[in-house]
This record gives sequence, C-alpha cells and structure tokens, in this order.
Amino acid sequence: MVGNQNNFLFNFLSYNLLFFLDIPIYIHTKEQQDFEGTNKNISFLDPLFSVTENNFLTLANDSIVIFDDFSLQNKNKVDFLKVVNYYLRHHHITLFLVIHNLYNTGLVNEILISPHIFLAYTNLGYYILK
Repeated sequence: MVGNQNNFLFNFLSYNLLFFLDIPIYIHTKEQQDFEGTNKNISFLDPLFSVTENNFLTLANDSIVIFDDFSLQNKNKVDFLKVVNYYLRHHHITLFLVIHNLYNTGLVNEILISPHIFLAYTNLGYYILK
C-alpha cells in the first residue's frame, strides 16, 4: 500500500480484516494504539524486528504479519527476498507492507514486481502503477 496514511490503515485493516479473523496477527508499528482492541489475536512485534528468515521462525504458521510504515531496516535485499519468495509461501504467512514512500524502502523494483495485490491511493502511487 503506497500513500499517505490518513487513517486508511486503521479503517481498512481493523474493520475489514483484523476484526473477523481467528488466526495469529503480528503487527510492527510505532502506533500501537491504532490497533488495540480490534482483535484478541494481535501481538505487537519488537521495534527491532525485521524481515529476515531468523525473525520469521519465531512466528506461527498460518498467520498475518503487518509492517506499518515499512522500510528495509537491515538493508539486506537477499534476506528480504528469501522471506518474501520462499518462507511466507511455505509457512502460509500473509505479509502486508504499508509503505508511505516507495523510494525510501530500497526495494522499489522488488516491491513493484512481487506483490499479488498492490493498492495505491495517492497520485504518485497511481503514477507508479502505470
């Protein structure tokens, strides 16, 4: 998801996704209050948690992981791509990356060609998708 948050994340995820699910949900965010009370299955990830296989080994299979305001913390594309292209699929984990500035992630090309669903809700986001 690309764009300016404007409470979109809270509204979309909490009312359409998080409220009804009965599976483990892990959230990496600076704004925990946006998600509190939406689902009893929510766990908040440590601020130092990053998208690496070692970190994902600690999460339950058949779960959802949400990174709010995602950026590549360890600057290692290989670790990120291993998780996205292999680990998630084999462990049935759904990953949502909420990205406010695609170019600051260090993964512009990888993100544009990898996702199954890419939502954009700004003019820049629509331009990138074209």
